Amino acid sequence: MSDGHHEGDTDPTTAPPHTGVGLRSGVALILVAVLMLAGAALSWIPVDKVIFRPGPVFNTLGTIDGSPIISVEDDLRTYPTGGDLYFTTVILDGSPGTKVTAWEWLTARFDPALSVYQRQDVFPSDVTAQQVREQNTELMEHSQEDAAVVGLRAAGITVPEEIVVAQVIADAPADGVLHVDDQILSVEGERPTDTETVRETLQDVQPGDSAAITVLRGGKKVDLEVPTKRDEQTGRTIVGVYLAPRYEMPYTVTIDAGNVGGPSAGLMFSLAVYDTITEGELTGGHAFAGTGTISGQGIVGPISGIPQKMYASERAGAELFLAPVDNCDEVAGAEPDGLTVVPVATFEEALGFVEQAAATDDVAALDLPTCEQVLDDGATSTDG
Repeated sequence: MSDGHHEGDTDPTTAPPHTGVGLRSGVALILVAVLMLAGAALSWIPVDKVIFRPGPVFNTLGTIDGSPIISVEDDLRTYPTGGDLYFTTVILDGSPGTKVTAWEWLTARFDPALSVYQRQDVFPSDVTAQQVREQNTELMEHSQEDAAVVGLRAAGITVPEEIVVAQVIADAPADGVLHVDDQILSVEGERPTDTETVRETLQDVQPGDSAAITVLRGGKKVDLEVPTKRDEQTGRTIVGVYLAPRYEMPYTVTIDAGNVGGPSAGLMFSLAVYDTITEGELTGGHAFAGTGTISGQGIVGPISGIPQKMYASERAGAELFLAPVDNCDEVAGAEPDGLTVVPVATFEEALGFVEQAAATDDVAALDLPTCEQVLDDGATSTDG
């Protein structure tokens, strides 16, 4: 007599419950678990990289930590300002004292706002975090002084300067002849007006010959015959010293950037100083941003991290971004949507573009030069 069961049948009252996980789902779950474990491992593994990230932007016409960025004393008249002149910053992951993980490195490669570099290409192997901070502080101080000079001079205020020897390179032709703090009074009979005119006048001297240089040393004039040589990289006549301007500031202009270091805010500081001591709002109420070193002669120099600074500016709502012309190879093709980027070589150029942009309601419609045009034309800027 049959009981209704056949060999191989399963008694439904004793069968285990169905899990609902098939073969494909099981494989997928295993892969997810493996990826999670791999991601966790990668988040612990350090790599020898530095990641540049967009940092905060600061309005040079405003304040940092409650203190004005630009302040002027000594009865120099100032005027109300408006709008924004942002100086930009970059955050560096992987700088001395910090590390970058393999996971951060992998994800950064897919973000157009980030840039990844080999650590040895950014920092010397033996540099410390303290040394980096000290160097950036010193560079910022020089940048602020030069920016104040440029802003004052652009407003028609005379700022006398002396040219002094800041450093004598060991074993260079001038070693033992020129001294640190020597004030350069004349070169080949010509009185220099700035450090660049000293360098240019030296080009009248044949490499290997001596240059007639008169200095003020210890309050006395000293006439010197300074040996020269040919620079193997540039072919120029050099004596082997670093020169620096020493300004006689007619007014006290203080620039306070908080704990931000480095020289790259010089251009924007100079525009802010000029706006503060001249009548009318330079920005016309717009938001502009930019970057670049500035020399006392108003030459704009290149900086690092410009893609990140462009993205930070776009996110802050800037309509125009001033970029050093010598950074055009990094700018072209990397501009964020909605941000007009214009290359500049001098303070005067930057001021002119800002004034054009301030006078319109549609900055993007202006016919301004681009880095693509600079690269196509093979244009170069003055070496700052």
